[in-house]
Amino acid sequence: MADKTFLDLWAYPNTYIDKKLRGQGDGKELCDLLVVFGNDVLIFSDKSIGWPEHADVNVSWIRWFKRAVEKSVDQIRGAERWLKDFPERVFLDKACTQKLPMQLPPLQSRTVHGIAVVQGAESASQSYFGGEDRSLAIFSSLKGEDHKSPKGREFSPFMIGDVDPAGPFVHVFDRPALDLLMRELDTVGDFVQYIKLRAEAIRGGKIFAANNEGELLAFYLQNEGKYGQHSFESKGESAAVSYFLPEGGYEALTLRPEYKAKIKANKISYNWDRLISLFTEHVLAGTSVTVVELVPEPALAERALRIMASESRTRRRALSIAFVDVLEITEIMEKDRYARVVVPDKETDPEGAIYVFLILAYPKDHVLDGGYEQYRRVRIGILETYCYAALYEHRHLKRVVGIAFDASEKITGRLGGSEDLMAVEVDEWTDELIEEVRQRRELHDVMVPKRMKRREFRTQEFPELHEDVARLTRQQRRAAERQERKESMKRALSKRRKSRRPKLTS
Repeated sequence: MADKTFLDLWAYPNTYIDKKLRGQGDGKELCDLLVVFGNDVLIFSDKSIGWPEHADVNVSWIRWFKRAVEKSVDQIRGAERWLKDFPERVFLDKACTQKLPMQLPPLQSRTVHGIAVVQGAESASQSYFGGEDRSLAIFSSLKGEDHKSPKGREFSPFMIGDVDPAGPFVHVFDRPALDLLMRELDTVGDFVQYIKLRAEAIRGGKIFAANNEGELLAFYLQNEGKYGQHSFESKGESAAVSYFLPEGGYEALTLRPEYKAKIKANKISYNWDRLISLFTEHVLAGTSVTVVELVPEPALAERALRIMASESRTRRRALSIAFVDVLEITEIMEKDRYARVVVPDKETDPEGAIYVFLILAYPKDHVLDGGYEQYRRVRIGILETYCYAALYEHRHLKRVVGIAFDASEKITGRLGGSEDLMAVEVDEWTDELIEEVRQRRELHDVMVPKRMKRREFRTQEFPELHEDVARLTRQQRRAAERQERKESMKRALSKRRKSRRPKLTS
């Protein structure tokens, strides 16, 4: 789960703290999975507890709840306190010799999400409610002790509300629920956004009850809030409305043609995941190289990779289409140099990141005195210039990620290749910086206005359906064709992994 959604750079299974008995032995486990992604810290506790059979299902539920849910909450609260008091004393091994490589965000900006993954009640829940792959029901009126008070008005077995209202919200997912979320929200950005709004909706009473996690998710996916993002608010409804979500909503969603079109359209988006993995592998393996006196470090690379990983599945679809297009145009037209700047939409992503994709061929008509390292220095200089130029042209935005590749073997005649990755942020445009960017643009012939071609490209999460392909616009036809050719991108990235030349992440 962690590898698929959170990626290796931000997910740390089975972390430990140096809280040893009389200073001897192994450290104590902090949590089952720790995810540090920007200002968000996700603490997972995983408990698999057998169902305690009893003639009274209420008795069985209370016993299981105490052993599975309450113990998970206790572990999560303990981890929260430790991370607050001793953030530098978290380790990857039992002996507590390998410190957590990622620095925790400052307390004032840190958001902690507790996630209890509980197993063992699935069969009993399915027998009680009926149906297969049944997850726990959601009932927001249940607070703390209500979950184990059979005489209480709100009590019901196999229902979860706010299990510990005294602290930050703790999500409780059983295996069917978690499997569903990991399948539908398989990017860290999408998942974190969901649990943030889920906590608000349940604790705030916006969701009164949901038959299972699937119904909650279906409601979320079909409603939009500000900037077109998903929401638990239904347009046109009063803010005071509280929703009851019966069974059948998620199944109905998956049968809709728009949903099926979305699944098909998203296939190309996984090229973005592969691109992130390509850079991440070299960061974790320590196989990045030094260029321009810059020693690559995980923390330096993490900033650019985190921006890339924060993109939603729909945004990754658009970025993948743009990137695949750059690779194809460069090869088909046999261009030595080609760049594309992708700017986020002002309406739907006003604080998003710009992306620069650059392909630059190693010269084959003459030999460089500095060899391949000289070529790398030049390529990084051009890429950096593109990044600053793109930000200058769109000064309402603050961040840009630059990605550069060698041209293909077909163009250069060379085997192997390398990649560059950088993130640039500008908080203030001083006169000195503006002049420096102007000079560098002129030097590297970057983003010359009369040669720039602008076009608008928008991607909808649920694609519009067209009965006749001939009615599609030229741009839409090209996008559809690129999606069908996604495997070419997959093969290209696979070849680069096998390259013997060391890679750079800067």
